[in-house]
Amino acid sequence: MDGVIINDKIDIIVPWVDGSDPAWMKEREECRLKYGAEEKSISNIRFQSWDNLHYWFRAIEKFMPWVNKIFFVTWGHIPQFLKTNHSKIRILRHEDYIPKQYLPTFNSNTIEMNYHRIRDLSENFIIFNDDTFPLQPIEETYFFRENVVCDEAVEGHITPVEVGAISNMARYVQVNNMIIINRHFKKREVQSKNWDKWYCDDYGELLERTKSLQYWYDFAGFRDPHMASAMKKSTLSHIWKVEGEALERASKNHFRAHTDVSQYLIRYWQLCSGEFYPRRTLGKFYQVDIENYKEVAKDIEGQKYQMISINENCSMDEFEIIKKRINEAFDRILPEKSDYEK
Repeated sequence: MDGVIINDKIDIIVPWVDGSDPAWMKEREECRLKYGAEEKSISNIRFQSWDNLHYWFRAIEKFMPWVNKIFFVTWGHIPQFLKTNHSKIRILRHEDYIPKQYLPTFNSNTIEMNYHRIRDLSENFIIFNDDTFPLQPIEETYFFRENVVCDEAVEGHITPVEVGAISNMARYVQVNNMIIINRHFKKREVQSKNWDKWYCDDYGELLERTKSLQYWYDFAGFRDPHMASAMKKSTLSHIWKVEGEALERASKNHFRAHTDVSQYLIRYWQLCSGEFYPRRTLGKFYQVDIENYKEVAKDIEGQKYQMISINENCSMDEFEIIKKRINEAFDRILPEKSDYEK
């Protein structure tokens, strides 16, 4: 039929951690003592539970019903509500696809940069986090068109500031990603070959970022939307073939480390290869705190954005207040159980 864009199957991958699991906590502490990870780099703040994973599944079912399968990646714990025998759900433990020499791992970068080893994962897949929720219907063509990823090629720059152990370490990861990209791609050749994709009017005011960096011969960085991203399994496999030493070294880090590379490298590679359709990334990222959580809740209830991502920035006591209000908002727009729930 004319005008119809056909894709092959599209899967979702979402990793999840139950930070309250005693067995997981014990293994993490044993691993920390054995490998000498920095205490701050594995702060418990990253493992506070929002207790809203069921709303994520409801959102996927309601707003992205075309998804083929959901690969639920876990250390071993499984949410009590989850219908594990659902035809669309594939439970995947770390040992099911990550090589033994990298285990145990408490490093999200290791978990994500080995996704290509998942045998029955489709060539087209979307990386989600459990803190990223669709709030409006999203067509599959937002992510893929004719089996080509859809993304935005917007440049940025890395700011070398020390803003805490985790964030500062993330800066090193960004640098590592860019070293690899600039090793394989010449910026001016990349952009001249796909000028319309890099200087696409759909990017709006974000286009000014790329224009401001025209002087530089090398890529200084990219804008990293904290949203779900379309990926190709073959791209990640190729990166392992040409940069196996760097990815091997990074995968051996049981906790986040300065030698890591991240899943953003896959995005950058796809953009620099020119193998993408340009479109602006939609959605809103929130650093939720005690000052703005009521506004965030209203945005959820009003389904203001296509997709949102929520990170907390608060004390433990404040978190309980914030969590209650945010989850009330989710329940108002997603009150009915999904077919993924028991």
